Amino acid sequence: MTERRLNVFISSTLVGELVENNGLWLFTYDESWLNSPNAYPLAPYLSLRSAPHVDTGSYRPVQWLFDNLLPEEAARVLLARDLKTSTEDAFSMLEAIGAESAGALSLLAPQQNLATGKYVPLSNDEISRRIRNLPRMPMNDRSRKRMSLAGAQHKMLVVSHQNQLFEPSGDYPSTHILKPEHSQPDLYPFTVRNEFFCMRLARLCGLDVPEVDIGYVPEAYYLVERFDRVGALPDLQRLHVLDGCQMLGLSAGAKYRLSTVDTLVKLQHLCRSKAKTALRLFRWILFNFYIGNGDAHLKNLTFVFSPDGVELMPHYDLLSTIIYEPLGQHLDAELSQPLGNAQYFGQVTVQDLLAVGEAFGLRGKVAAKEISFMAKQVSEHSASLIDEYASSANHAGKSGELRMLRQIQHLAIGELTALG
Repeated sequence: MTERRLNVFISSTLVGELVENNGLWLFTYDESWLNSPNAYPLAPYLSLRSAPHVDTGSYRPVQWLFDNLLPEEAARVLLARDLKTSTEDAFSMLEAIGAESAGALSLLAPQQNLATGKYVPLSNDEISRRIRNLPRMPMNDRSRKRMSLAGAQHKMLVVSHQNQLFEPSGDYPSTHILKPEHSQPDLYPFTVRNEFFCMRLARLCGLDVPEVDIGYVPEAYYLVERFDRVGALPDLQRLHVLDGCQMLGLSAGAKYRLSTVDTLVKLQHLCRSKAKTALRLFRWILFNFYIGNGDAHLKNLTFVFSPDGVELMPHYDLLSTIIYEPLGQHLDAELSQPLGNAQYFGQVTVQDLLAVGEAFGLRGKVAAKEISFMAKQVSEHSASLIDEYASSANHAGKSGELRMLRQIQHLAIGELTALG
C-alpha cells in the first residue's frame, strides 16, 4: 500500500505528522511544536520526543487515538458509503472529514489549507430535509464542513447564534451538536426527549453538564452546546480533549469491555485534581444508575488535555436505556460498569454503591451521604420536570413523549432509588 500522510494541527498550530504505511500508523511531533514553551503531548502515552511513535501489530495506540475521532456503528457505515470507502479504512475517512473533530485536532493533507469559513443559515425546512434523508445521506453537507464526530448516533455540526441555526464551513468552528431521533425509532422511541430530560435532570442534581435545547421541524431534534469550545462568536477557541478510550490508549471497541470502576480510577489518577474528579465520577455513576442508563461507557467521558494538566469535562449522552428493555425485564439489563458485586441493575445494593465509593478513595460516611442525596434529588427533580412538561403546550408526539418520561419516572427512577 502507498504511504499516506496527514498533517495534525491543534487549532491552527502544526503539531506533527500522521503516517500510515502497510497498515501500521506512526506519529511524529513537528520540531516547531517540540520547541514551543507551550507544547504538551497529544495523549498521556505519546510523550514529547523527536523520534516517531510507531504502532506494532497488536498494540496500536496511534491508530486508536485518531480512529476514536470517527463515528461508530451505523453512522460509520453511512460515512464510509458516502465516501465510497471501507469502514475499516480509518485513514481514508480522516483524510476526507478530519478537518473538524471533537476538540482542537484537525487533520489535513500536506499542502492543504482550509478555506476561509462562513456560516450558512439553516431553515427548519432544511433541517427537516436532512433528518428525513437519513440514513441515505450524512447530516452535514461535506462541501461545507469536513467533520468527524465520534459516537454511534447520527449528528450534525451547527452554530447557534441569536436563536438561529447555521451550518459552518471552512475554518469556522461549530458551537453545538444537533442529534435527531434514534435511527431505529421502533426500538428506541423518543430518544430526543429522553436525553433532553435526563440532561436537564442531571443539572438539577448537581452534575456539570452543557446547555441543551430541543426543537421540532416538525421532526424532533436535540441540541447540545459544545464544551470543547471557549469564548464567543466570532472568537471561538478550540480545546484539545480526549475521551476515556483515547486517554488510556484503547480502541473504541474497548469502550464497554473495559468500562469498569478500576478503569475509571485509572482515569481519575491521570487528572490534576484527583479528589474532585473522584467525587464527580462517583456522582456520575450514581446518576446513571438511578436513571437506568446502561450505556455510560468510556467514550462518554471527556477530558481536557493542556499544559496545565488533565481535567474531567462536563457530562453528556445521559439518557435512560433500561426503559427500552422488554416489559418486565428492565432490571435484568446489564450495568454500564459492574458496581461492587452487581452486574445487572436489579442486583445493586447500597453495599455495592459504597464499594464503588471506596474504590475512588471516598470515606464511607461521605459515600453514604452522596448515595442518599442523589437518590432524593433524582426522585424529586424528575417529578417536577415531568409535571412542568405535562403542563406545557401540546405538539405532535407529546403524548408519546410523556408516556416515555413516566416510564423513566416509575420503571427506572422509582424502582432503582428503592433498591439503592
